[in-house]
Amino acid sequence: MNYYQTQPGTFWMKIKAILTSLILSSCASYKSTHEYVVRKDVSYGENERQVGDLYLAKNKDAPLVLTVHGGSWSSRSHKDMNNLAESLASHGYNVFNISYRFAPEHHYPAQIDDLAMAIDFIKTSFKDSMNFEKIGLWGYSAGAQITLMHALKKDTGISAVVAGGGPYDFTWWPGSPLITPYMGYGRDENIQGWLDASPITHLHKDAPSLFLYHGKEDELVGYGQMTSLDARAKLLGIDIETYVVEFWGHAFTFVFSKEALKRGILFLNKRLK
Repeated sequence: MNYYQTQPGTFWMKIKAILTSLILSSCASYKSTHEYVVRKDVSYGENERQVGDLYLAKNKDAPLVLTVHGGSWSSRSHKDMNNLAESLASHGYNVFNISYRFAPEHHYPAQIDDLAMAIDFIKTSFKDSMNFEKIGLWGYSAGAQITLMHALKKDTGISAVVAGGGPYDFTWWPGSPLITPYMGYGRDENIQGWLDASPITHLHKDAPSLFLYHGKEDELVGYGQMTSLDARAKLLGIDIETYVVEFWGHAFTFVFSKEALKRGILFLNKRLK
């Protein structure tokens, strides 16, 4: 049993929000020396949430990586991923670090559609000045589900995905107070719908290369979500690597695991460059 299944009390939710805001400023980073420029608050759609920060590498052959934040599909913003985006840019990547529309006003698959829209926006806006031969995605928590769903269901030339702390099989949490608002209905009202929104359902032998990392003590999204998807992917012959962050839970894995960040970037270096 974990928090995707049972809603924590209001007091503890407030404490968690305060602590999260405080520690995000000290997120892990893994910087290199490549030069880049940043364009803040670039709109890729008409909704106020369809916005992101664009990091442009000086190297015209730099690959593109899009980063997608967590927040249970209903909170937070791309600013949570600033340190990650800066780290990627410093390693010679073009990076579009995006926000997306929120549940429950916008149900699945709106968030996956937003990622597709962001990719189309970059391809159109930089068709003559950016390398789209190989594209990578990186998401954490809800962002991991969004990036994997896009890469597995939409044909946009995604070559590699890094996903951390993600919920990959929604059916494990039949009464989830986090997934239900995202879907717009409960699991038992439409099990097939919950399966359709689960990345593990859409694994296939031609899937992009995957790197997954997860906190061993994650009480929000159980560690078994990663091991289950890993086993299924290996059966299909998918190129997949995993990394276990020992001792830490969901938020601390995202904020403090420099090793996971480093391994993810090295993984992308091998697949995209």
